[in-house]
Amino acid sequence: MFTVTHEPASSQASPTVEPLAKLLFDYSGADTILRSQDCQYFRVPKTSIVNNSPIIGEIIQRTLDSLGDADAEAYLRLPVVQLPESSEILHCLLTFIFPVTPLLPSTSKDIMELLSVAQKYQMETALTHIRGSVAQQNSLPTCLEPALHIYALAQEYGLRPEAL
Repeated sequence: MFTVTHEPASSQASPTVEPLAKLLFDYSGADTILRSQDCQYFRVPKTSIVNNSPIIGEIIQRTLDSLGDADAEAYLRLPVVQLPESSEILHCLLTFIFPVTPLLPSTSKDIMELLSVAQKYQMETALTHIRGSVAQQNSLPTCLEPALHIYALAQEYGLRPEAL
């Protein structure tokens, strides 16, 4: 599910490494890179990720622990954590944990996936903020078909509050 590699802290560190051309999120003070399933990059501070997701925090910490003191070059590189989610979902998720304008995906299916990912990574604060944004921007469906569609999506993604 997760793989971890390393990228140079800057493109100057190694002449053979390409710069991160697909950088979607570049937060100041970043010391970790998250990579989506579609190879988009998100530079983020490890502390913010650890404070918001114990699951991703454990993965990052295991990676750093595995480097040990012997790998002096490791201190020049940022850990890259490969996540199985799309760049759209990760980007939206990060907007709910960093002080930027929160973004919701455009479709009900993607919103349910976003909620599911936040739930999977145990991001309780992000879940609360996402649910609040959804409630503000989307009214409850009044017709049966859209309501059943949302219910089915909630069931598919294991989102009990949304299913109820």
